Amino acid sequence: MKFLFPTQKYTENRPKQANLPMITLLLMISFATFNAVLFTPALPNITRYFSITNNIVQLTITWFLVGYAIGQLLYGPLANRFGRKPSLYTGIGIQIVSSFLCILAGLIHSFFLLVLARFFLAIGSGVGLTIAFTLVNESFVPKVANQKIAYLILALSIMPGLSIALGGILNHHYGWMSCFYAGIVYGVVLLFLTTRLTETSMPNPKALKFKYLIQTYFNQLQNPALVVGGLLMGGATCFIYIFTTLAPFIAIDSLDMNSSEYGIASILPPIGSVLGALVSAQLAKKYSYQYGIRLGILIAGVSVILMVFVTWFFPRNPLLTLFFPVFLICVGLSLIYSNASTFAISNSSDKAHGSAVMNFINLTLVTLSVLSLSFFSSTQHLLLIIYTLIIAGMIIIYRFIQFKKV
Repeated sequence: MKFLFPTQKYTENRPKQANLPMITLLLMISFATFNAVLFTPALPNITRYFSITNNIVQLTITWFLVGYAIGQLLYGPLANRFGRKPSLYTGIGIQIVSSFLCILAGLIHSFFLLVLARFFLAIGSGVGLTIAFTLVNESFVPKVANQKIAYLILALSIMPGLSIALGGILNHHYGWMSCFYAGIVYGVVLLFLTTRLTETSMPNPKALKFKYLIQTYFNQLQNPALVVGGLLMGGATCFIYIFTTLAPFIAIDSLDMNSSEYGIASILPPIGSVLGALVSAQLAKKYSYQYGIRLGILIAGVSVILMVFVTWFFPRNPLLTLFFPVFLICVGLSLIYSNASTFAISNSSDKAHGSAVMNFINLTLVTLSVLSLSFFSSTQHLLLIIYTLIIAGMIIIYRFIQFKKV
């Protein structure tokens, strides 16, 4: 039985001349990613600076993920109550203040303040993801929005590598606190660009009323397309975060790769994501987003099978067992991510709350997955098991939609 998503027409009013420069959208959707990983090359220095263990310093990442997920639920109501631009001003303002607090934490030697500031840094920078999806999906018809989001995925693919490289340079020459000065500069630039955007909604005075808020989110969570889209996005994002967490231990500690070789090999997954985003953008011109999701799951699934195969026959070759299969997986993930987000938001009449719920589901799944890794040893077999389970979960979601006719 052929799997199809429904086609839905919308009569909502969209701006006739929405001012949405691509550079602004690219910086907006990458805002949290930049702030999440920019300082990671400085983690060893931070560990020594505060005289703490490696496990404790990981709290700066863990609490960032928690804040990132929670923050998604804040900006839907704020965007509906005050407008998209005021919400961006609020989030960017929190990010700038939190970056200053991270620097202050270093000056007064307070690791607790650093963790707390990172939590609020995530809440502030998380505004970019929610509002970027909102603006694109309410300013363009679904087919065009799908193409735009596919190109935006390029930023999400490239930004981690660029951020880590910049963070490494800044940390080496100017110390770890310079990473947060760079975050402030990013926030100020995005704040300026935000002032030039077109507002796409009128304020809704009821948006922050408790009863209205609870009812709205309850309605969004009853939207199967939104939940399914968020779960598919979460599955795609989990692949990347789990690989980023486990791969260094597997490749360097278990498979005897040196850090230089690992750094070079780590270029392959982002290249796969970029290739997948470009393919998705081209496919969106001719095919529906349901086709893109199916193709993405197929590519990712076949690539996981390939990973199992090469691990069996070439167990000591990290390039073949890890990086090349993940390169192919990332091609499929870009197709899943861009098309699933369009599918979810296009089936939600309230774009702001829909984007908030979708990204909350996405990031909550990622946070729980990363936290669960602390209970297991970092082995290649664990990576294979998790990847297989994620693909199985995507197939179950696929079948659920097929029979439930979301």
